[in-house]
Amino acid sequence: MGLWRIRTAVEDRPGGLAGVVDLLAGHDADIVQLTIHTDVTGAVDEFVVDLPGDHTGAVNALSRHTPSGAVSAVPAHRREVGDDLTRALLLAGRLRAHPNRLPEALAELLRADEATWTNLTRADEEEGLDPATCMLVPVGPLRGVLLRRPSHPFTWTESSRADALVRLVMPAAGPVPTERIVRTVSGQGLSLRQVHEDDADELQALHRRCSPATLRGRYFAGVRDLAPWMLRIFSDPDRGLTLAVRPQGGEVPVALGHLMYTPDPGVGEIAFLVEDAWQGKGVGTALTRALTVAAADWGLAEVRAETTLSNTAMLRTMRRFGASVQGQGGTHVHARLPVAETVRAGMGTDRSSGRVARLMGGS
Repeated sequence: MGLWRIRTAVEDRPGGLAGVVDLLAGHDADIVQLTIHTDVTGAVDEFVVDLPGDHTGAVNALSRHTPSGAVSAVPAHRREVGDDLTRALLLAGRLRAHPNRLPEALAELLRADEATWTNLTRADEEEGLDPATCMLVPVGPLRGVLLRRPSHPFTWTESSRADALVRLVMPAAGPVPTERIVRTVSGQGLSLRQVHEDDADELQALHRRCSPATLRGRYFAGVRDLAPWMLRIFSDPDRGLTLAVRPQGGEVPVALGHLMYTPDPGVGEIAFLVEDAWQGKGVGTALTRALTVAAADWGLAEVRAETTLSNTAMLRTMRRFGASVQGQGGTHVHARLPVAETVRAGMGTDRSSGRVARLMGGS
């Protein structure tokens, strides 16, 4: 018997995982561990399996079964088999005592072949940086850890895990505030405030100021009023986070931004409603930044937006942040955005205070 670590994309449909398990069983594979990742291709399942004889037959069968045909298989070791959460907690404990050993901890967490400190200002000059097999993990504004793993690509979930481990050795900054000021690219200040049930009248008025086309773009239906059950969902922290957007110094909301939990592990859903008079002014972009920072604070690997092909403003905003867009049949599409990579790409210096601000999410 040989132990192998096999990764394959699984079709996002009922029975998709069962089909892969049945296929492996047909090759007498004993599945000893399963981990689910999120990546640009969708759900990526990693199996550690005991296979009799040559593993080639099982890998070829999985390639034919997988929509993309992309399957990777690398030898695994008995010492690697175990609970991922327990291993991460042990690494966190070691880092508390030896924070400078972060590269070693990241390499062990992600089973990377190489992990080295690097200067972020020179990272682009590194030769042989294949984005599929290399990951750059920033640690503050100037320094980072460069990970290499030629055997198989890093996933969005692994990027999120690396970001979470880095935050263990960084000074505590506290949770992302739900009431703060952000700015659009043009410099317009926007006040973000978490929605509560006593905001009902203001939110109802916002919906009534929106055109039917704007409401259809948000709800995919002819909604005119904010129903009481919808407000209860928006203001329920167990469902997610809804932010009302007001011009700085103003009291009338001009937009709503949502980051809601989903049944998929590590995945959140974002959505916006922007009053017609405020469209095209960078409000959606500023909300995407703020909600992505909140998603990173929650430890999510990915945020998704469901919209239609006709909602060009939403698609343009998501693509600007590097989202992949996938058709869902008909006119509906999913835009999928990797959280950790997006937050890292938006790190910059706040000129007014000299501190590092993430995606203009500072208060």
